[in-house]
Parts: sequence; C-alpha cells; structure tokens
Amino acid sequence: MAIEEFGIKENVVGRSLKELEKYGTEGTGYFGKVLMSSGERPVLGSKVLIDLTSPHLILICGKRGYGKSFSMAVLLEEMARLPLSIRQRISVIAIDTAGIFWSIKVPNKENVQELAEWDLKPQGTEISVLVPRGRLEFYKSKGLPVDGAFTIKASELESEEWLALFRMNWNQAEGVLLSRIVEEVREKLGTFYGIEDLITAVKQDPEAEKVAKSALVNKLLFALRWGLIDKEGTKIKDIVKPGKITVIDVSAYRQTIGMEGTKDIIVALLGKKLFEERMLYRKEEEIKLVKGEKRESVMPIVWMFIDEAHMFMPKDEDNIALKVLLEWVRVGRQPGLSLVLATQRPEKLHPDAISQCDLFISHRMTSQPDIAAVSALRPSYMHQGFDKYYSEMPKSQGYALIIDDNTEKIWMIKVRPRFSWDAGVTASAFLT
Repeated sequence: MAIEEFGIKENVVGRSLKELEKYGTEGTGYFGKVLMSSGERPVLGSKVLIDLTSPHLILICGKRGYGKSFSMAVLLEEMARLPLSIRQRISVIAIDTAGIFWSIKVPNKENVQELAEWDLKPQGTEISVLVPRGRLEFYKSKGLPVDGAFTIKASELESEEWLALFRMNWNQAEGVLLSRIVEEVREKLGTFYGIEDLITAVKQDPEAEKVAKSALVNKLLFALRWGLIDKEGTKIKDIVKPGKITVIDVSAYRQTIGMEGTKDIIVALLGKKLFEERMLYRKEEEIKLVKGEKRESVMPIVWMFIDEAHMFMPKDEDNIALKVLLEWVRVGRQPGLSLVLATQRPEKLHPDAISQCDLFISHRMTSQPDIAAVSALRPSYMHQGFDKYYSEMPKSQGYALIIDDNTEKIWMIKVRPRFSWDAGVTASAFLT
C-alpha cells in the first residue's frame, strides 16, 4: 500500500523541503489523514496538510460519486480559513458547472458525529456566489443563497469568441456576417455597445443574404434573453478580491440548447483577463523586492477551481477556453496562477493538464481508459502501477491517492469531512 508515515502528527504535501524548512506548516490546509491499513474498518494515522500559498496545478480525478467535488469543497473551506495575512494575498474563483458549491455557505448538519470524531465542528464558509443576471430572480425565488449577478461586457468579446459562443465557424454565412458586424459596431461605438446594437447593425447590413440575417438575428435575440452579455459587464476587480472566494455558477448553461458555448466563453474571458492582469502586477511585485520592500500589489495571486475540467480542456476537440487554460498550465506558476482541475473523465482531458500537474489527487477509478490516461504521469518514484493502488484503496467514498512532485512522495489518505453542507450527494426518491 502506498503509505508515507514518519511517526509525526502532520505531513505536508505540495511544499518543497526548502519551503518546509522556511515556513513549516504555515499557510497550509487540513486535507485529510494518512491511511494506515485497509479493510472494512480502515485505520487512519497522522494529518495530511496541503500547501495553499504557492502556485500549483492540482488534478483531482475519480469516478462519479467518489469525492471529486467533495475534495474541491474541502480545499475551498481551507482557503477561507487561512491566516488573514496570507489570505489577503490570495483570491479564489470557482467555476461551478453543477450548481452545488453554494452549499459551502451552510453548516453541515448531517455529519455532526463524524466531524466530532475528527475533532471538527459544523461551520458555514464565507463565499460569494454569482449567477448570470438572467437567472438571478430564479435563484432568489427558490431561496438559494446567491450574492449577485455576473455579466460579460459585450465589447470584450472578440469575433472568434462570438463565433464560439454560438458554435459557429468562418465558413458559415452567419459567421461571416457576425464577424463583420462586430468589427463595424466596435469601430462605430467603441467599447460601449450591447447585443441590441449588434441586432440593429445586422438588420441594416446591405450585403448579407436575408436568410443569413434572419438566422443571426434569432441567435442574438436568444443570447439577449440569457441575461449574460451587456454593455457594462462585471468588472474584474469585483470578482478578484483579496481574501475572497467567488463562486461563478454556470450550471444554467450546462446543456441548454443554443447556449452550449456560454460556459466556455465565461472561463475563456476570465482566464485571459486574469492572466494579463497577473503578468503586469507580478512585475510590480518583483520591482518592490529588488528595492527591499514587501512583495505586495493591488492584484492578489489567483486560484481558479474548475469542476468537470474535460469540458473546458478537451483532448481531441477545439474549445475557446482551452488555449487560455493551457497558458495557465504552462507558464502560470511565474505570475502566481493556480489551477485546481477536477474530472471524472481523465481520458477526455487534454494531456498537458495531466502531465504538468504537480499534485495529483485521485479517488477510486475503475475505467481502464481513464486509468491509462493518468498512467502517463507515472513518476520514477512510483513503484507500482495505478491498477495496484486502486485495488488497495477502500471502496467507500472519500479515500484518495496523492502523488506529490514537490516531496516526491505518494500517499493514500482519507479526506476529512466537510464543515459545510454537501449539495453534491446523489439524488434520492426519499423525502428525508
């Protein structure tokens, strides 16, 4: 069994020996406990803490129902409980594809006994939940605890992104028309225009065929009803706040016909803007260090959590968010950008997201294609195959294998219970 246990009370993953000597356990989160033995009643050992201060690419895998979203929620809870001096240097954004992370606000009333066994208590966690403006009233009418609306500024969408929004291409008549109209409206109105202005321009266009104009107007009218794209848009400073966790709920756009590209655009635009901003402010921080001052700037370092990451970073198809996220994967460490990617289908995930991760957290997997996909990251210090590790893993929920490139160690652990309510549990026909 893959166990690392040194007879100490706390083990840290995600932190190099040099960092451990300098910072100890400061700035870490309580993630779980080492698994000492398997069987019907597994024995748990010392605590496992995870570094939350340095940039990481964390990949969380596992079959449905075994704890991927649960593990993400535990990390979010720990982010919110970092010391203020560290927390103020970090901003967290979670892309919620299933509409479940709002429940982090609510204390866990279901697992009070289990929490007590871990010397923990039920607690809500302070987060901000944003939903597309067009869905805000629906959420409020259902009593869901949302904090505000999220919108995209129309002028920030390039022609390529408008095409991706409607899943159109340059070969279609509507695609050609849309690209031309976007450029014409931008030239005429600058950075302050909305979908209504695009619709007017399409109707007045003297060159396009009537059928193409009608088809594009219908698409734009449909987009207008989404309540997502407007003239002003949500400012990046209202999303990326020092010490804050912001959940952006994109579950409304998961499978809705005609809206399939919307969630991709949200991630692409956020990722692009955050990358550009952090690259600029990282230079400011370095200049301050050269002058002997503290590494401070208005823009905090950023962690982005993305559930069902294979939807945004597919292996064998194009996606408007893919190239942006690959920039995070390849060079995000320098400007201070971390990614936490969760997927139940690593076989469908872009291989760079697998090969470049420095922390791999895997719950139980049984699909051979998915096991084969993650086997590509097998490091030299891993002395047996993934099949063997998964066969040793207890079959109940919450157990995970951790491969840590920072310490070059492998751990089998049990993730700690959540402080908060878990809205991601399997639905049931029972009423209570």
